[in-house]
Amino acid sequence: MGQKIFQLVRSFAILYLMLYLGELISHFIPVGVPGSIWGLLLLFLGLTTQLIKLHWIFFGASLLIRYMAVLFVPVSVGVIKYADLLVSQAKALLIPNIVSTFVTLVVVGVLGDYLFAQSSFTGLRRKVLKKRAKEQE
Repeated sequence: MGQKIFQLVRSFAILYLMLYLGELISHFIPVGVPGSIWGLLLLFLGLTTQLIKLHWIFFGASLLIRYMAVLFVPVSVGVIKYADLLVSQAKALLIPNIVSTFVTLVVVGVLGDYLFAQSSFTGLRRKVLKKRAKEQE
Protein backbone atom coordinates (compact mmCIF):
# COMPACT_ATOMS: atom_id res chain seq x y z
CA MET A 1 0.00 0.00 0.00
CA GLY A 2 2.81 2.40 0.89
CA GLN A 3 4.57 1.70 -2.39
CA LYS A 4 1.44 2.52 -4.41
CA ILE A 5 1.04 5.80 -2.56
CA PHE A 6 4.69 6.61 -3.26
CA GLN A 7 4.23 5.79 -6.97
CA LEU A 8 1.12 7.96 -7.15
CA VAL A 9 2.76 10.91 -5.40
CA ARG A 10 5.89 10.59 -7.54
CA SER A 11 3.94 10.44 -10.79
CA PHE A 12 1.70 13.40 -9.90
CA ALA A 13 4.74 15.38 -8.74
CA ILE A 14 6.49 14.83 -12.08
CA LEU A 15 3.35 15.61 -14.08
CA TYR A 16 2.67 18.80 -12.11
CA LEU A 17 6.31 19.81 -12.36
CA MET A 18 6.11 19.56 -16.15
CA LEU A 19 2.86 21.55 -16.12
CA TYR A 20 4.34 24.33 -13.98
CA LEU A 21 7.52 24.45 -16.05
CA GLY A 22 5.33 24.77 -19.14
CA GLU A 23 3.40 27.61 -17.51
CA LEU A 24 6.69 29.30 -16.68
CA ILE A 25 7.86 28.97 -20.28
CA SER A 26 4.58 30.38 -21.61
CA HIS A 27 4.91 33.32 -19.22
CA PHE A 28 8.40 34.20 -20.44
CA ILE A 29 7.85 33.29 -24.12
CA PRO A 30 4.49 34.82 -25.09
CA VAL A 31 3.97 33.16 -28.50
CA GLY A 32 0.38 32.08 -27.92
CA VAL A 33 1.16 28.47 -26.98
CA PRO A 34 -0.53 27.51 -23.70
CA GLY A 35 1.56 26.38 -20.76
CA SER A 36 -0.06 22.96 -20.74
CA ILE A 37 1.20 22.33 -24.29
CA TRP A 38 4.71 23.44 -23.31
CA GLY A 39 4.45 21.06 -20.36
CA LEU A 40 3.43 18.19 -22.64
CA LEU A 41 6.37 18.95 -24.91
CA LEU A 42 8.71 18.95 -21.92
CA LEU A 43 7.26 15.65 -20.73
CA PHE A 44 7.63 14.20 -24.22
CA LEU A 45 11.25 15.31 -24.42
CA GLY A 46 11.92 13.92 -20.96
CA LEU A 47 10.42 10.56 -21.89
CA THR A 48 12.16 10.31 -25.26
CA THR A 49 15.56 11.20 -23.80
CA GLN A 50 14.78 8.88 -20.85
CA LEU A 51 15.48 11.59 -18.29
CA ILE A 52 12.02 10.63 -17.03
CA LYS A 53 11.37 6.90 -16.85
CA LEU A 54 7.97 5.69 -18.01
CA HIS A 55 7.34 3.69 -14.84
CA TRP A 56 7.80 6.88 -12.79
CA ILE A 57 4.66 8.47 -14.27
CA PHE A 58 2.68 5.44 -15.43
CA PHE A 59 0.55 4.99 -12.31
CA GLY A 60 -0.69 8.59 -12.07
CA ALA A 61 -1.06 9.02 -15.83
CA SER A 62 -3.14 5.85 -16.18
CA LEU A 63 -5.34 7.03 -13.31
CA LEU A 64 -5.91 10.38 -15.04
CA ILE A 65 -6.65 8.71 -18.36
CA ARG A 66 -9.11 6.32 -16.72
CA TYR A 67 -11.18 9.23 -15.40
CA MET A 68 -10.65 11.58 -18.33
CA ALA A 69 -14.34 11.61 -19.29
CA VAL A 70 -15.24 12.99 -15.86
CA LEU A 71 -12.62 15.70 -16.27
CA PHE A 72 -14.31 16.91 -19.48
CA VAL A 73 -17.71 17.46 -17.83
CA PRO A 74 -16.94 21.04 -16.66
CA VAL A 75 -15.74 21.96 -20.16
CA SER A 76 -18.93 20.58 -21.69
CA VAL A 77 -21.07 22.51 -19.22
CA GLY A 78 -19.16 25.68 -20.10
CA VAL A 79 -19.79 25.13 -23.81
CA ILE A 80 -23.50 24.65 -23.17
CA LYS A 81 -23.61 27.70 -20.91
CA TYR A 82 -22.08 29.95 -23.57
CA ALA A 83 -23.77 28.37 -26.59
CA ASP A 84 -25.41 31.67 -27.59
CA LEU A 85 -22.00 33.39 -27.68
CA LEU A 86 -20.54 30.56 -29.75
CA VAL A 87 -23.42 30.72 -32.23
CA SER A 88 -23.07 34.51 -32.59
CA GLN A 89 -19.32 34.11 -33.30
CA ALA A 90 -19.71 31.04 -35.54
CA LYS A 91 -18.10 32.61 -38.62
CA ALA A 92 -15.06 33.75 -36.67
CA LEU A 93 -14.69 30.28 -35.16
CA LEU A 94 -15.59 27.98 -38.05
CA ILE A 95 -13.70 29.56 -40.93
CA PRO A 96 -10.21 29.29 -39.35
CA ASN A 97 -10.98 25.75 -38.16
CA ILE A 98 -12.08 24.61 -41.61
CA VAL A 99 -9.14 26.28 -43.35
CA SER A 100 -6.60 24.86 -40.90
CA THR A 101 -8.12 21.38 -41.24
CA PHE A 102 -7.79 21.48 -45.02
CA VAL A 103 -4.25 22.86 -44.86
CA THR A 104 -3.29 20.08 -42.46
CA LEU A 105 -4.82 17.43 -44.71
CA VAL A 106 -3.01 18.78 -47.77
CA VAL A 107 0.35 19.03 -45.98
CA VAL A 108 0.06 15.52 -44.55
CA GLY A 109 -1.01 14.16 -47.95
CA VAL A 110 1.84 15.83 -49.83
CA LEU A 111 4.38 14.79 -47.18
CA GLY A 112 3.10 11.20 -47.19
CA ASP A 113 3.21 11.07 -50.98
CA TYR A 114 6.76 12.41 -50.94
CA LEU A 115 7.93 9.90 -48.33
CA PHE A 116 6.37 6.96 -50.18
CA ALA A 117 7.88 8.20 -53.44
CA GLN A 118 11.30 8.28 -51.77
CA SER A 119 10.78 4.64 -50.75
CA SER A 120 11.72 5.49 -47.20
CA PHE A 121 9.13 3.08 -45.86
CA THR A 122 10.05 0.22 -48.19
CA GLY A 123 13.10 -0.84 -46.18
CA LEU A 124 11.14 -0.74 -42.95
CA ARG A 125 8.36 -2.83 -44.49
CA ARG A 126 10.89 -5.44 -45.67
CA LYS A 127 12.36 -5.66 -42.16
CA VAL A 128 8.93 -6.21 -40.64
CA LEU A 129 8.04 -8.85 -43.21
CA LYS A 130 11.35 -10.67 -42.68
CA LYS A 131 10.85 -10.60 -38.92
CA ARG A 132 7.33 -12.06 -39.26
CA ALA A 133 8.60 -14.77 -41.59
CA LYS A 134 11.27 -15.76 -39.06
CA GLU A 135 8.73 -15.85 -36.25
CA GLN A 136 6.43 -18.13 -38.25
CA GLU A 137 9.22 -20.65 -38.94
